[in-house]
Amino acid sequence: MSYINKFQIKQSHINHIKTLYREWTQLVPRLAAAQDDWQRGIGIMRELADFYFDGDYARLQQAMGNDLSLDLHTAGEDSVMSEDAIWNVLQEQQTLAWQRLRSALAVLDRDGENGRSTSLPHQNSP
Repeated sequence: MSYINKFQIKQSHINHIKTLYREWTQLVPRLAAAQDDWQRGIGIMRELADFYFDGDYARLQQAMGNDLSLDLHTAGEDSVMSEDAIWNVLQEQQTLAWQRLRSALAVLDRDGENGRSTSLPHQNSP
């Protein structure tokens, strides 16, 4: 293989790496925003879980059975008083949390799959 061909192959590889690096730097702000959304989601789900598990849900169900009238219409969504509505979103959150955890572990444990160490030196987390 000639020197020019080797150079072209190396340049092609570095161009690919540059493209990936550029893509990563553009992705970071969106990942940070997604983390903010995730944290807001945790707060929302904590309130929904408290409502569902701490007795308010059961007391309202009982009161509605005794003719308490509430507006339960939510445009395009299940009623929060539907037996499965809050339960299902709690399960969705748990599924997403496991996916995020597994993804994070895959990044932090880079030795696992191919046996080569690509771990960065230990750094204190923010």
